[in-house]
Amino acid sequence: MTNKFRPKHQRLILQCYPSGRSQEKHPNPSELSYLLYYVSTRRTKLQKVGKFLDRKAKSDVWRGRAGNVQVTLDITKALIDRCPADLNLFVDDIISILLTVLGTNDFSLCQYTEATFKAFCENHDGALLVDDQEFVSKFEQLLRLYMSISKRTPHPTNDYGWILISLNAANSIASSEAMSASPSLLSSQVQIVIPIILKQLYSETEDSLVALNTKATNKELAGSETSTRTPRASTNTNRPQINAVDLDNEDSPETEAGILAIQALRKLFDTVSDTSAQQIRYASMAVVMFIINHPKNESWATTLIELMARWTPVQLRFIILRSLLEVLTSLSIHEISKQLVTVHLISSLLSSSVNLAGLSVLDVLHLLFSQILGHLHLETSGQVSDVQEHEKLTNMLISSIGDLATHIYYSNQIADMISEILMRLRPSSIVAQRANNNDGNTNENSVPNLENHSSDHSEPPSIVNSCLNLQYLVRKENSFKDISFSSALVVGLRAVKEIIQIANMMESGVKRDMVPLQTWSLTEWVLTDRNTVVRDAYVDAFLTYLTLEVSEDHIVFRNEKNFSATKGFLAKLHLALFDYALSDQNSDRDFMIINLLLLTVVENVGLYGIFRGLPMILHLHDVVHNNLSDPLLKPSFIDKQKISSKNLIALDSIVNVYFLAVSNKLGMVDFEKEVENDINRKINANEWDTNIQYPPKEINFGTVGDLEKRQSSSLPSFGVRNPQVKDMTVDFDGINRHEVKGDLGVPRITRSTISKYINQYLVKLNEDTRAELTRAWSKELIQKEDADTVQSSIADSSSPISYRFIGKTRNKPTRPVRSAW
Repeated sequence: MTNKFRPKHQRLILQCYPSGRSQEKHPNPSELSYLLYYVSTRRTKLQKVGKFLDRKAKSDVWRGRAGNVQVTLDITKALIDRCPADLNLFVDDIISILLTVLGTNDFSLCQYTEATFKAFCENHDGALLVDDQEFVSKFEQLLRLYMSISKRTPHPTNDYGWILISLNAANSIASSEAMSASPSLLSSQVQIVIPIILKQLYSETEDSLVALNTKATNKELAGSETSTRTPRASTNTNRPQINAVDLDNEDSPETEAGILAIQALRKLFDTVSDTSAQQIRYASMAVVMFIINHPKNESWATTLIELMARWTPVQLRFIILRSLLEVLTSLSIHEISKQLVTVHLISSLLSSSVNLAGLSVLDVLHLLFSQILGHLHLETSGQVSDVQEHEKLTNMLISSIGDLATHIYYSNQIADMISEILMRLRPSSIVAQRANNNDGNTNENSVPNLENHSSDHSEPPSIVNSCLNLQYLVRKENSFKDISFSSALVVGLRAVKEIIQIANMMESGVKRDMVPLQTWSLTEWVLTDRNTVVRDAYVDAFLTYLTLEVSEDHIVFRNEKNFSATKGFLAKLHLALFDYALSDQNSDRDFMIINLLLLTVVENVGLYGIFRGLPMILHLHDVVHNNLSDPLLKPSFIDKQKISSKNLIALDSIVNVYFLAVSNKLGMVDFEKEVENDINRKINANEWDTNIQYPPKEINFGTVGDLEKRQSSSLPSFGVRNPQVKDMTVDFDGINRHEVKGDLGVPRITRSTISKYINQYLVKLNEDTRAELTRAWSKELIQKEDADTVQSSIADSSSPISYRFIGKTRNKPTRPVRSAW
């Protein structure tokens, strides 16, 4: 058909094509200008123009007219730039033209489509992606074709050229509104784009990743991005991996490909739109799945996750962690190797310097702990094939819980985290009472569900919306009721210790409150638990708390006279220590633990702790000497219990060392000298347990399940002033109660002696308050006066002593490097 009989829009289009069969053609400028003016004033013609260009492209491709195909692409780009508001009128034809050209397998033509596709992505609002399923199918087909171009058999001169085409297309779509127009299609689009990006970035070390990010940033700041119209060629015939040496060559195609890849990945995260949260979520999950399938390079993976978080707007960074948790819960509980990789990424992100503002700390804690419970269930039910791998995963999950304390987001965060875990240590009677108050909201372990107590904490509301809620990710397995409660206790206590240690290692811009003692309320019963591992875990965690979290600040004296030393957590703790001390199954190590706990409370809690501990010690003192002086144990004595000679000597040593610590802490010099003389006398008489010292011996609690290898590290003794006195070893097994020699049964230090020194040195306390230090003590009295311990606080409102805890000034230790996955 001659031009004379064609419609006007076809004649105008054909006039834009220069004559000849050259492989490099461009539209005639004047004819193109008139065509653009024509369609911009007659918008209804755009559909006809688009369809004719599509037919023309197919015809020229079939006839091998590469020059005409380039002109068609140029005209299409010019139409997009001139009529962006009407792009949807001929968008189907644009997609069809690009699919036709990309199907030629001609490198030059495929590369020439980059500018047209970029213009399309910059101007398309994605409206058709919401409703037009046919267009959605064609658009995703185009994306897959662009990404698959990098896999085509390379020609000798353009092996990296195909990769660059795919990466340029990835950059275009990553910054397009079409990516975020339809949340329902985000996942599939991201999964198409991410693999080609990460395959190009994957390398042996994290150094190349950091270097590429720096080069890409500098290039963007300098505005020196390479033109996508310039044909590229490479003399390389093989596709090498990116390495640090190649990065030094600015002109290498490997470097250019790496920069394009990291720019495309950055655009997926550095976004602010209505669907940014979903886009970041799907992109993060796609990256994590790639890392799981390529688990050999740990440092590269953790560096990539940290870079992603830094690119993401601050208010949306927590979504990356949320996506990691979602991947973790989506994995089968038996896929241990994949879970190890994912948990390591979670731990590295939490422990990094990236601040995850808006993170719901308690939700993350709950989810991680539920994962631990799931694995404990497998272990107790005998479904574990590799015990070491399960133990490694459990340890990593505990470390991740501790890493939540790296950044402080609100003042009571650490207290809330510890309280959330210690709830699981509450006695069953308290659990039942709370269950009744909360409509039975307890789990199968008769432990309150963590989420049911969120109102008890001061964590600010999370900005996570309903689609990002973590609650539905928690594993809900009916078999959880079979989990060993002891195992859960040990794991929880180890997590508490980890939280406290990390919270005291890290500096934070948010001033946090110290964890109050009442957080440990109703946990003291663990000291009398028959399970040694549970008891040791509790002691280890509580000592860590006392050492790192609690110290004396100042004491304010008041005139109130109704102070009672038999209320509060510390009173209950000393009651538990009393029962622990009188157990007839105690070993030398048990007495060392009791001594260590008592002296640590005196040292770190000070007078407030002494008020709770000294009355109990005086009563224990009476028990010891009643056993020695009355072999038949008078029925009127309240604690009618026979104690072996070995235990009597250990208990008497604990009592005297406690007196020494109290006298030293309160500055009662005369009393301290009298106690030291009594201790020296008993050592010389072989009536002293050399394991009981002041300062106390440190105890290596080791690792769970390693009880037989635990050894006490012998530190210098408490410092008996007489250097001539040597430590003596006593064959306690060969001694019975009736063979104790000397005058151990005749107490040199009595209640009246201590009362005399208290009245002499603590003159600032009123008489009634001083009397509380030496008052009569009994288990029944503690249980009666402290029945409502759940609501008790460190300092009762009626107390004449106002006690405030602050963090100790200390050199913060360096966080240890975690082992590779």
